[in-house]
Amino acid sequence: MASGCSYHFPQDLIFEILSYLPVKSLLRFRSVCKSWLSIISDQQFIDTHLTNSQKKPATLVLLDRKFYHLYLDTLEESVRLHVTLWVRWICSCNGLVCLVEQCANVVYLWNPLSRQLKKLCVFPEGRGEAIDFVFVYDSTCDDYKLLRFSVEFRLTFGADYCDDLIADMYSLKTGNFKELKVPADLGNIELYTNSKCVHDLKTGVLYFECAYELLSFDLDKEVFRAYHYPLPEDVQYPISDVLDFEGSAAVIFKAVDGSGLSLWTLDNVCDDKVAWTKKFNFEGDVKIDWVYIYLGAGQFVAKADDGHIFYDYKKKDVKKLLSPAPVGWFSSLVKYTESLVSPEGFQEFELLK
Repeated sequence: MASGCSYHFPQDLIFEILSYLPVKSLLRFRSVCKSWLSIISDQQFIDTHLTNSQKKPATLVLLDRKFYHLYLDTLEESVRLHVTLWVRWICSCNGLVCLVEQCANVVYLWNPLSRQLKKLCVFPEGRGEAIDFVFVYDSTCDDYKLLRFSVEFRLTFGADYCDDLIADMYSLKTGNFKELKVPADLGNIELYTNSKCVHDLKTGVLYFECAYELLSFDLDKEVFRAYHYPLPEDVQYPISDVLDFEGSAAVIFKAVDGSGLSLWTLDNVCDDKVAWTKKFNFEGDVKIDWVYIYLGAGQFVAKADDGHIFYDYKKKDVKKLLSPAPVGWFSSLVKYTESLVSPEGFQEFELLK
């Protein structure tokens, strides 16, 4: 059977079928025959499988800030992972999860499904107090990059303290660190701890939510900018974090008359201001108090009257989040897309207890 598995179907058809299967199945199917092992190990297949996975709703990954448990949540189940590392931050991109230890200097790269792990880097010490980490893929140079944001407290005239924003970047391809220049007028910008970051795939710009404004970082030019955050017309206030909506930065607002919610994307960002484009209104009877994240394929994670929910705006469907602890008790909340991505240096490692 194994020796003849490639004769019954064309190779390109086998490639296509396998590219839609879950990672756990593919890891088993590597043992079916040599041709399947060759297909599943090929970089073109890995890239195609990732593209197909990104069309499905992502898995919600939660880090319990009290017990440092990791939870993987879907509509069907909530799985708790007892990770042996003392993890303080998590961030995710293309099926890879960055685990930042409590000291905020040591970072591991992990694929939860293949259970491969790599000690990614150790950030230099003495660079202020870490407040956030962001892990992204830069398609312009085929490189994964990890940004660390820190604040340094300094005494100003009059004995007041001021927070200076510090940014460092690590390149997976080169293995090098780089200190990023934060303009002096942005040095004391109020970047939230564990702030949501959106990677605009059209422009290659990262957007971070700050108090009353947006902080942007151009991955290609390595330039920071801040944008005034005016509200769109006919809305009261935002009821969401900045969201990654189909590759664009977006925010959900409540209407002035209280009649409903609408999602707006950030477009035509220029002249230190942002312009909004309304995409759709939320419909249905569910009352949403806050939206945390967009998982793709129409699904949001939100806080409602009766708890935390998955809300499908296309189907007008609501399902309760199955995690035993409320979202508010989690220090990090990110979306995870399963993949076979395996950077050089990955090793099989039993990270779970």
